[in-house]
Amino acid sequence: MVSDDLVAGVDLGSQGTCAQAIDANGTLIATSYVPHELSYPHPGWAEQDPKSWLTAVARALDELRRSVKPRPLRALAFGSQLDGMVAVRADGTPTAPAQIWMDRRASEQCERAATELPPAQLRKLTGCNLDPGHVAAKIAWLKDHRPDAYDDARWFLLPGSFLAWRATGELAVDPSNASSSMLLEMRTGAWSEQACAAFGVEDRRLAPILPAHTSLGSVAPWLREAAGLDPRTLVVLGCGDEMAATLGAGVIDPGAVCDVLGTAEPVCAVVSEPALDPQAVTEAHPHAAPGRWLLENPGWLSGGAYRWFRDELGSSEMALAAESGTDVYEILDDAAAAIPAGADGVLWLPALAGATAPEWNAEARATWFGLTAAHSRAHLTRALLEGNAFALQDVLAAMQAAGLEPNELVCVGGGARGDLLLSIRADVTGLPVTRPDDVETTARGAAMLAAVGAGLHPDVAQAVAHMAGPRREPILPDSDRHSIYAACYSRYRQLYAALRPLFVGDPAPDAMPSDTASAGPSGSRPN
Repeated sequence: MVSDDLVAGVDLGSQGTCAQAIDANGTLIATSYVPHELSYPHPGWAEQDPKSWLTAVARALDELRRSVKPRPLRALAFGSQLDGMVAVRADGTPTAPAQIWMDRRASEQCERAATELPPAQLRKLTGCNLDPGHVAAKIAWLKDHRPDAYDDARWFLLPGSFLAWRATGELAVDPSNASSSMLLEMRTGAWSEQACAAFGVEDRRLAPILPAHTSLGSVAPWLREAAGLDPRTLVVLGCGDEMAATLGAGVIDPGAVCDVLGTAEPVCAVVSEPALDPQAVTEAHPHAAPGRWLLENPGWLSGGAYRWFRDELGSSEMALAAESGTDVYEILDDAAAAIPAGADGVLWLPALAGATAPEWNAEARATWFGLTAAHSRAHLTRALLEGNAFALQDVLAAMQAAGLEPNELVCVGGGARGDLLLSIRADVTGLPVTRPDDVETTARGAAMLAAVGAGLHPDVAQAVAHMAGPRREPILPDSDRHSIYAACYSRYRQLYAALRPLFVGDPAPDAMPSDTASAGPSGSRPN
C-alpha cells in the first residue's frame, strides 16, 4: 500500500454531487460539493438533465484534485442515486431528461405489467415491489409517451452506469443498481426474461452486469482534462447510493441496521441470503459487499419533510438563524427538545410524498392529528420528528417478520448530526443508536470500492475493516420514554388505518389492520 495514494468516492445524489478523497486507511482528506437542479414539469414528475451530472462530477473532482495536490487520485468510484432512468444513444447522449427516483408517472405501466406478471410473482422473482418509481416502469412509460426518444435510444441505463460509461467508455451496471430496475432475477443475478417481457423491455438494451468493485479502466480523456486528473486514474464501477452509504458506515454483517437520514430515509439491514417480509414493506437487493444482501425500504420524505416545515412554517426560526449565525435546524431541534416525548398527544403521519411505511401507498397523505389550542409550533416539530421514527419502527417490524433480529441502529446522512433525532430513534425502537464521525458515508462507501478496484485492498471486507470511520458512543434508549412511545406508536398505527379509506384512489380500504402496534401493513400494494 502506497501511503500517498488516495481514492475518490463520488456520491451522485438528487440534490448534488459530493466527492471525497480518502486514503487507504480511511482518513478523510478533502471534500467537495456541487449542487444540482431539479425539474418538476408536472405533478408526480421529477427530472434532471444527465449532462448536468457530468459537469457536476468533473467540477467536484477538479476541486478535490486541487485540494489534495500533489497527492494523486489513484481511482474513483460512484455511489449513485437509485431508480433513475437514462435513455441514451450509442454515442452516450441522452434522448430525454432522466426520470429520477422520485418520479411517479408510470402507474399505468405498472398496472399493465401486473396483468402479465402479478405483483407477488414479480416480488418473488426480482425482490422488488411493483412500483412506478422503479426503472422498468419508466422505460415502459417512455415507450408509450415518447416513442421518438425510446426508438432513438440504444441503451436504458441507471445514473451510476451512465456516469461510469461516460467516465471510461466501458458499459456496465452493478447488481445493486440493476436490482432496483425490477428486471434483475434475484436468484441468478441475470436479467429476467419474464420481467423484461412484462414491461416490454429488450434486455439487449440493458447494460452488462459486473461486480461493484470492477475496474473499468482509465479515466476518459474528456473527464481527465476537465478535472485535471492523472491519465492513470482508474474508474471503478461503484454501486447504488443506499448500498454505498451502508458500506461506508461499516455495516456488512447481519444484525446492524443502517438508517440513512437524508431527504428520504432509506433503511437497510444486511442479511446473508435474500429474504422477503410477508407485508412487502422491504425489498431484497444485493449489497455492494459480495455474498451479502440488503433488506431495504427506500424511505419516505423524512429530511425533506423537515425542510418543508422549515421553509413553510419556520420563518421566525430562519430569521433568528440568519441573525445569530446558528443553523436553523439547531434552533428547531432545541424547541422540539423542550416538548415532552409524545408531543402532548400530537401525531404526525409521515406521508408528505406518499407512504412506504407502514405500507407502500403512493396515495397516502401527511397530517398532524390531535391538535388543541394548547399546542405550539414546537409541538408540531416534535411530532414530525417522532412520526419519522414511527415509520422507521414500521420497517424494523417488517425486517423482524423476514427473520432478522436488529441489534443496533447506525444513523448516517446529514440528519444524523442531530442528537435529538438519534435520541428519539433510540427511545422509539428500543435499540442502541450510533453514528460515524463522518456521517456522509455514501461517498466513503464508493471510495472503498475504488480502493478495491485499484488493488489497495484485496476485497470489500478488508476495505471496510480499514476505511470505515470510527463511530461515536451509542445513545441508549430510555425505558420510560420507550413505554410512552409504545403507546404513541399504537395510536399512530390506528390513525393510519382510520385515514386509509380517505386516501384518493385507495383500492383496499378494509385491508389495513388497526388493532395493535405490532400488526404489519397490508399485503396488497397500491401502485
